[in-house]
Amino acid sequence: MWLSALVGASIAGLYSLTALWLGKLAVKSSQQTFMMIVMGGMVARLFVTVILLTLILLLTSLDSAGLLAGFFIVFAIGLTAETIILHRQQNSIQKESETKTSE
Repeated sequence: MWLSALVGASIAGLYSLTALWLGKLAVKSSQQTFMMIVMGGMVARLFVTVILLTLILLLTSLDSAGLLAGFFIVFAIGLTAETIILHRQQNSIQKESETKTSE
């Protein structure tokens, strides 16, 4: 059970780290490119994650409840952190641009 939870948590952790990396990349771009990177990255991450979880559940003897519990707990924490971090980065960039235009 604990191994299953650890595998699920690891997958969610990689998902969250990828999201943060793409978010940092997106924040440095124009608004249109930002949306393309964020939305496209989200679709790609979800697609890969669902396939990976499905294959693990079908091809291994890991406990499915433990795997999914570990995944969703870390996924929820990572999603919250991603939202907060991206929001703060976007706000700091907007404040910098407002400061430059007012000078």
